[in-house]
Amino acid sequence: NKHYGVPSNLIRTTLGVDMGDGWETARHPHRPAVITKDPVTGLQDTPLMDWAVLKLGMVGVVEKVGHSDSKGGVERIIIDTRHFKGNFPESVSIDACCCSNLSDDVVCASAAADNNCSSVVEWFPLLKRTALSADAEHEFLRDDGKMIVNGSRGVTHVRVSIYPDGGLSRVRIYGHPFSKKDSNEERLISHL
Repeated sequence: NKHYGVPSNLIRTTLGVDMGDGWETARHPHRPAVITKDPVTGLQDTPLMDWAVLKLGMVGVVEKVGHSDSKGGVERIIIDTRHFKGNFPESVSIDACCCSNLSDDVVCASAAADNNCSSVVEWFPLLKRTALSADAEHEFLRDDGKMIVNGSRGVTHVRVSIYPDGGLSRVRIYGHPFSKKDSNEERLISHL
């Protein structure tokens, strides 16, 4: 569902200039009149969501070459709701896969498949479902708390899911890319 903006806007190199410069989905036609909250998480208790698959510019790896004590992988995630004041998603989650040997079409088709279906692609949680706020940059660090899970696994694609609908300005995935050349720098690995 890309009625108000395309998912490719999420990976633009600049900050969003307005809502049209992000990805916004239409309201779900099956959205209930009364929305209930999960008593444990405090998030909306709904299966309704929209999602987009983003391919990373480089494959994130488990460990940097030459540093056995290095954490490697995905270290930081930024979800930006800049300019989305009344139409930001209530929450977001991110799943990931490592499929450098499969076509993007196969990866995207697997993202749409029912989780109970057998698939050649293994999607795993990367960012737990978490609440968002309006017009803000939300930063998640692997070392802070427990929001980023499986951050040390290799990643080639991410599936960004917004609940139940709404808009995002940008998504940034930071970590250590696969490289034979050692580097101590944290690098942006989302496709820019």
